[in-house]
This record gives sequence, structure tokens and C-alpha cells, in this order.
Amino acid sequence: MRAMWAVCKREFISYFTTPVGYVILGVYAVLSGLYFTGSFISFCRITQNPQAYGYQEIPELEEWLLSPFLILCGQLIMFIGPLVTMRLLAEEKNRGTMELLLTHPLRDRDIIFGKYLASLGTLMTLMLVVGFHLTIMGSFTTLQPLVLVFGVFTVLLMGAAFFSLGLFVSALTSNQVTAGTMTFGLALGSWILGMMGKELPEAIPAPETWPAGAVRFLELIYGIFRELVVSLPLEAHADELAQGIVYPHAVIYYILFAAFFLFLTFRVFESRKWRA
Repeated sequence: MRAMWAVCKREFISYFTTPVGYVILGVYAVLSGLYFTGSFISFCRITQNPQAYGYQEIPELEEWLLSPFLILCGQLIMFIGPLVTMRLLAEEKNRGTMELLLTHPLRDRDIIFGKYLASLGTLMTLMLVVGFHLTIMGSFTTLQPLVLVFGVFTVLLMGAAFFSLGLFVSALTSNQVTAGTMTFGLALGSWILGMMGKELPEAIPAPETWPAGAVRFLELIYGIFRELVVSLPLEAHADELAQGIVYPHAVIYYILFAAFFLFLTFRVFESRKWRA
């Protein structure tokens, strides 16, 4: 545990002894702040005269503002997060310091969990930004504090899951730019899948002239494809959580997602021993 903490402390401090940590925090604060400010002002205008904006009554705050804002915060982490994760292991390989780490009395778990915890520490600094915005929202609305707490928890789950993916990608390469580009590409792919999932029909139309067996087979394949497209994106499970509605399967999804890619990272470390 002490070795793991040493790795974590060293990695976390390195983010804020260079401009990287401050750039990430600043960009995240500016982008999320702009969205929050614009959305909050728009909602205040809608509450004054809903009919002028096409609403019969005042929309639900959780559905109109809180949930979209929190999902955006999670998506920002997915697109800014590669700046955090690309250096976790790739930088050690590039500088040749990975061998030094491995020659120290450190186990693979000390290195992997230490690096991962350091990235979560950076994630927690981003949560301070989210918490600040939600505190403002809570002071001007009647939202329950527990709902706001679950909102921060939702973004934290999304970020923790994504950082495990970034750690795995960083373990695959010795080039930080390559690791960052690959992680960003996966984040973009996840976002595109999420957009596709919203547009896909529940049933695929098949020509009436096709045999019944072919139609059933096509429906089976399409059903599997649609389920993957709808369920795999990270933001797909955040809607209800962001509104304070806790579904165990959504929480379990993020936990299993993180555990799966941490497991793959361990396998990458083990493959090094096989090559040796």
C-alpha cells in the first residue's frame, strides 16, 4: 500500500508541477462554465414566460438543465481526459523510466493502481468545478442536496470509467501523442455511437417478400447491434443517475467498465514478462 501511494503521489504532483494540470482544469472550468451560465439564464427566462418558448408549463429543472449539464461535464472529461491518461504509462516508457520502476520493489498492482489513483485525484479536482456549479444551482432552486450529490457522483463514475480506458491505451504504446490520439478516437467513437443509438428505430423494416426465416435472422442481428449501440456508450447510462434516480445496473456498468480495462492493463504488463 505504501508503494502504491508513493507512485500515486509522484504522478499526481507531476500534473501540477507542469502546466498540463492547470490547462486541463482551466479549459474544463471555462467550457463547463459557459454551458452552465447559458443554460441557467435560458431556464430562468423560460420560468418567467413558458408559453413564449413553446412550453405549456415550466419544464422540470432536473430534466431540462441538470441532466444535460452533468452529461456534458462527463463528455468533456472524455474529450479532455486523454491529456491526463496519455502520460500515465506511455511517458514512463518513452523516457526509459519504466524499467527503473520495475527494478524497484514495486509490484505491477502498485504501478497500475498508483497511476490510476493519481488520475482519479486529477478527476477529483475537476469535480470541484462541477460541485461549484451545482452549489450555485442549489442556492437558487429547490433541488434536494442529495440530488446534487448524485449529480457529482454520476460525473465521477463516467470519468473513472473513461480513465481506466485511457490507462489501458497508455499501457499499449510508448508514445504519448499516440496514446492521447487513440484515447480521443475511442471517446469520439463512443459519442458517435451514443448519437446513433438515439436515432435507431426499435425494429428494422424488412421487405414483405423475404422469407420468414430470413426476416427473423435479420431482426436478431439488428437487435444485437442496436443493443450494443444503445448500451455501450458511457453517457448512455447517465441520464437517470444525473437526475438523482439511482438504478443499480447503471452504477454496476461503470464499475465493471473500469474493472475490465484495469484487468486488460494487468494483462499488458504480464505480456511484457512473456516477451522477456
